[in-house]
Amino acid sequence: MNYTRLSLAGFSWQTLYKGLLMLVALAKISVLARLLGPEAFGLFSLTLIALGITESLTQTGVNITILQSNRPIHYFLNSAWVIAILRGFLIGIIMLLLGLFMQNYYQEPQLLPLISVAALVPVIKGFINPYIVILHKDLRFFQDSLYRFSLVLVESLVAIFLGLLTHSVWALVWALLFSAIFEVILSFVAFKTKPKFIYLHSRGKTILENARFLSVATILNYLNENADNFLLGRLVGTYFLGIYHNAYSLSHKVNYDFSKSAHHSTIPIFTKLVDKPERLSRAFFKSLLALLVFVIVISLPLLIFPHFFVNLVLGEKWLEAVPFLRPLILAGIIQSISNLSYALFIAKKQYQIMNRHLLSSFILMTVLIIWWGSQAHLMGAVLGILTARIISLPLIVIGILQATKK
Repeated sequence: MNYTRLSLAGFSWQTLYKGLLMLVALAKISVLARLLGPEAFGLFSLTLIALGITESLTQTGVNITILQSNRPIHYFLNSAWVIAILRGFLIGIIMLLLGLFMQNYYQEPQLLPLISVAALVPVIKGFINPYIVILHKDLRFFQDSLYRFSLVLVESLVAIFLGLLTHSVWALVWALLFSAIFEVILSFVAFKTKPKFIYLHSRGKTILENARFLSVATILNYLNENADNFLLGRLVGTYFLGIYHNAYSLSHKVNYDFSKSAHHSTIPIFTKLVDKPERLSRAFFKSLLALLVFVIVISLPLLIFPHFFVNLVLGEKWLEAVPFLRPLILAGIIQSISNLSYALFIAKKQYQIMNRHLLSSFILMTVLIIWWGSQAHLMGAVLGILTARIISLPLIVIGILQATKK
């Protein structure tokens, strides 16, 4: 089987999916940016921090364990569902406690009610049918992309509809909740195979043991993705955090999402090539080249005409975001290399390489955001993020050379 071709095919479907997703996201942000102010987006960013940190702290690695295993999905199905349900309730409880802390830390009274409602999202998602991983494991990239796109489309449409009705940050939070309900329903309607609430210790143990190694990487990855919002919320306030949120969404996030698509589509390929080092190296480097060419090409218009695109997509009141686009785009391109490399490291279970890079990147970013941001406000923090990405990149290069060594 030509896994290199399948890897590129998977990336192609994921690229198409992300292309459509980008159009939906641009339409969503274009409408909501005119309905909501920076303060609302800042509050939503802080709400997402609470959601993300609890999910990362309770990571179970169900899907990765199923992908890495040679056993059929039915072997893990029931136990995986029970673990996911219990995890969902645990996340919800932790989020409520975190909401109390964050409300006082940021001096934002709205945060507790926002986070309390958002805490229902992981509880609901815990009931998702784990059998959906079959699309990923069996390399059914078209169906997988279609499934994931439907979730984003529903969330975006609901957010826009509620935004038009409320002109409030609550539109974004309720859209998350509605999307979670839709995903649970879809996961059961789309597949005949349904889980049962039965837990087998031996099978649950396999999932949870693998989670020990994955959880460190998940927490570090979360910190790298959200430390900027957490620090900026206190350093520059929710108004400028909102400016940063939409500047990031328009620039860095686009590249980051495309690299996550490549990561998602290549993991099942790489896991099948672990015992074939030459073919694994070939598949990885071809995927990396395709990803880099793609993200650079889609970034060029925004790099050249940042003022035009901010005005077109977000509107005049968001022109303060223009100076931050170029450094965030460059940071996103560098991060794309790291994200695809993580797929290689996970497939080979070389978690130490990945964790070493994530930890160093997080420490560098935190120090530079605080130091540079204190001196040059938001621009200093953005330059700190870019600098951290550049300094930590050699660790990824060394890791790639080790992982692809014959």
